[in-house]
Amino acid sequence: KTKMHYMDVVDMIAVATPITACCIRLANLMNSEIIGKPTDVPWAFIFERVDMLPRHPAQLYEAIAYFLLFLVKLYRGFFFGLCLTAIFTFRFFVEFLKENQVSFENNMSLNMGQWLSIPFVIIGVYFMFFYDRKTKKENKEAIKK
Repeated sequence: KTKMHYMDVVDMIAVATPITACCIRLANLMNSEIIGKPTDVPWAFIFERVDMLPRHPAQLYEAIAYFLLFLVKLYRGFFFGLCLTAIFTFRFFVEFLKENQVSFENNMSLNMGQWLSIPFVIIGVYFMFFYDRKTKKENKEAIKK
């Protein structure tokens, strides 16, 4: 209807995604949800609702990463791909610092959050490095005809 390219639309949506994800993770921190593993780092948090162990503030790590992503924008499809790649890569690694949320994950080499992150990283890399090149090549070929 608007004659906007669909990548422009998903880029606009992607602009809001990291700040939304940042707010969600800050809410998880305030609610003592999705807690990190016990640690002795000086910035550890004690989640009194759970136990009195100092733990990684995994939610805060994610919130900071998502906020930094919010500050970046480059070209068509790139930001969408960057958001997917960065958010789900960061999530993949932060999952190592989180307690498993369901018991069936205890016997898995990677937990469910990590397995679910992998396809989004691959899709993000595609949009960051291949999508815009493909469309530019198609546009050049169309102009030559």
